[in-house]
Amino acid sequence: MATYTQALRERGEIGLATLLTLRPDLATPPPATLRSLAARSSTRASLDRALGELDALSLQLVEAALALHHPGSTASPARAADPGTLARAVGLTEAEAGPALARAADLALLWQDGETPGHHPAPGLAEALGPFPAGLGPWLSTTLARRSEDGLARLASALDLPTTSLDGLVEHVGDAATVTALLAGGPPGVRQVLDALTWGPPVGRSPEPASAGVTSAARAAVEWLLRHGLLSIQDPQHVVLPREVALVLREGRTHRSPATAPEPAGTPIDPRTVDAESAQHAEEAVRLVAGLVTLWGEEPATVLRSGGLGTRELRRVASRLDVDDTTAALVVEVAGSTGLVVEDGEEPPSLAPTAAGEEWLREPVPQRWQEVAEGWLTAERAAWLVGTRDEKGARRAALDPESRRPWAPRLRTTALEVVAQHPGAALSAAQVHQVLAWRAPRSAPPEHAVEAVLAEATTLGVLGAGALSPAGRALLGLGSQTDDAAARGAAPQVPATHEPTASAPAEALAAQLPPAVEEVLLQGDLTGIVPGRPSPSLGALLDLAAQVESRGAGLTVRFTPDSVRRALDAGRTAEELLAELSRHARAGVPQPLEYLVLDAARRHGQVRVGMASSYLRSDDPGLLAGLVEDRSLAGLGLLRLAPTVIAAQATPAALVSALRARGLAPVTEDQSGAVLVAGPRRHVVRGVRGRGRVPAARSGAAAERGATTAEEARERRLRRLVDDLLRGAAREEADGAGVEGAGLLGGPDAEGTPDPVIALALLREAATEGREVWLELVGPGGTIQRRRVRPVRVDGGRVRAVDAEREAELTVAVHRIATVTPA
Repeated sequence: MATYTQALRERGEIGLATLLTLRPDLATPPPATLRSLAARSSTRASLDRALGELDALSLQLVEAALALHHPGSTASPARAADPGTLARAVGLTEAEAGPALARAADLALLWQDGETPGHHPAPGLAEALGPFPAGLGPWLSTTLARRSEDGLARLASALDLPTTSLDGLVEHVGDAATVTALLAGGPPGVRQVLDALTWGPPVGRSPEPASAGVTSAARAAVEWLLRHGLLSIQDPQHVVLPREVALVLREGRTHRSPATAPEPAGTPIDPRTVDAESAQHAEEAVRLVAGLVTLWGEEPATVLRSGGLGTRELRRVASRLDVDDTTAALVVEVAGSTGLVVEDGEEPPSLAPTAAGEEWLREPVPQRWQEVAEGWLTAERAAWLVGTRDEKGARRAALDPESRRPWAPRLRTTALEVVAQHPGAALSAAQVHQVLAWRAPRSAPPEHAVEAVLAEATTLGVLGAGALSPAGRALLGLGSQTDDAAARGAAPQVPATHEPTASAPAEALAAQLPPAVEEVLLQGDLTGIVPGRPSPSLGALLDLAAQVESRGAGLTVRFTPDSVRRALDAGRTAEELLAELSRHARAGVPQPLEYLVLDAARRHGQVRVGMASSYLRSDDPGLLAGLVEDRSLAGLGLLRLAPTVIAAQATPAALVSALRARGLAPVTEDQSGAVLVAGPRRHVVRGVRGRGRVPAARSGAAAERGATTAEEARERRLRRLVDDLLRGAAREEADGAGVEGAGLLGGPDAEGTPDPVIALALLREAATEGREVWLELVGPGGTIQRRRVRPVRVDGGRVRAVDAEREAELTVAVHRIATVTPA
């Protein structure tokens, strides 16, 4: 019979390349030989990754293959179940089980020796799936081997058998007719005991002995089952149901029913509603991120000693952006993941925008959204963890270095992929989680993480009303294939690592956004209403001269003395501001607003600040006299130099702030007396342009050439690796290293292998196939003992094996094994 590694070689160049593509951990670092590849593929870590790629049905078939695979013994070879038997074991036809079996075989979790149609489980699979695959206990050959010779004789007597040999008893007790006949004549309670163990777990607690010599019905039933070999003692407190008996009771099935893919019925959503809501959220997300970049450019945020943004700073951001803490945390995390803000490297460090962030502020809204959405999709940070407690009870901060989760990008992609399969329908987080749990039951994300991802996607405009928006489909690279995939019932193929191919997301969002509005309806109560999405020029004007009161289908703003002064501080004159408002006002500028602007302009610059450290002067001597005598300004160190000039022992910024708090409207001037137009001073981190920022997607043939080149380079590397492995195997076989019957292809020589990884692979392979190996064991005193054994199980750093020559079973710690050599 062929071995696992020989089966890997028989896959050929294409098969090995497919395996390395599906299980990239096997190719990093490149294995030197096929023997090393087989050893690596049978390690617990690699098997766990491969099992995490299986859907629920494929996993059932792998469990069935392991459960029905008898390891055999020295006298009889291992027995594997054929595809038809495996299909029936889970309740399918062979044709229905074919694709799932092929998937498991492509991942090298199942293999065939070429001589029989049976599927063998990969070495180490029993350790990865646990001791009771599909809820089935150990084989009768294992449970009966624990009995002494007297115990086997008593069992043979109870069964009226002339033979007391282990093989004969195993064959008799495991026969379906024997089990049926025994149960038909069993005492009351036998069926209840077996029914509790049939579908797993197969281990049950033994009933306590009754007092005063009175035996309970359950105790009597368990004792009867033990006497007749239908149960076995696991330990002094527990009994276990042998695998053959359970399979008879299950009628040959390993699972009650096949795992079927869930088909969630989403709530129908009008596509126009999806477009409108997603566009609104996308535009709002861009505004919030821009607000954060602007805020931290003016007032950098302090970084905690442990890294990240403190709770107080996060609440300040939430207050300035007028959002809740959860949304503020998402905005901060997205800005950090996109590279728009970073630590400035100063002491103490602060968070400030990068040069790339400043450039981002000048880009159109659709392009800005694309960069933000791509940064979120590929970020390895979990924004939903902000505010929760870690294992030590400490609260997690935004941008906390410990909030990195490498699986987060995959979760976002797969969750959105599920939603993409139902265009025009809204799915709940529970429905999405149900699909993900079926697709990868061993690596299914927690439901709260799925719920958080969908909530973030809605906040960013990737989803609208619970359905994937056109911009969201473009972000995933699905395009028009989504409807076709959904119609076929197949999942759209989304690459595990997102690589934008064009500026399609920005274009899709631009098509979703409503037409920009150039008009504002100004009202006599100093408010204004924009009936739609303001154009860039109108939006800039309102951001400068008004404050937002509400957002929704329309934008409502209010003009105040402070907001008008903000525009005057930026260099606008009253005439220029009124002229700009008039160009956008549908019904002209109302008189109250005109009076507000003119009054603010009249007061603006009435007091001027200069350097003394600083000074102030005014044409009104009485005003300056009042300031000098004002006790609330004593801390400024005001000194009257002339009736119209006062010097101050404070910086111009502090002097301006104090005078404005008193109700004045000062301006600054230079040495010549000219008014300085001083906007807010921005703190920008230089020299980190683009660091951490997701670059804008390339368009046209350049992007396609780049993606093709990367794919071709990866394929070339795999082809070279596969060619080297096959050539090396051929050389070893030509040199006589590949001895027939040796464990791993090109196996160790007569002195064995000291490599612990390969040694473990040899032991797992021998345990799976029922082969014997030579072990060199190091004793406590350093002496080496050589023994020929048949490994039974390799688990938890220990090897359990049977020494046929000494008729004994031994358990050896792996670190005591010096070498392993196939017998």
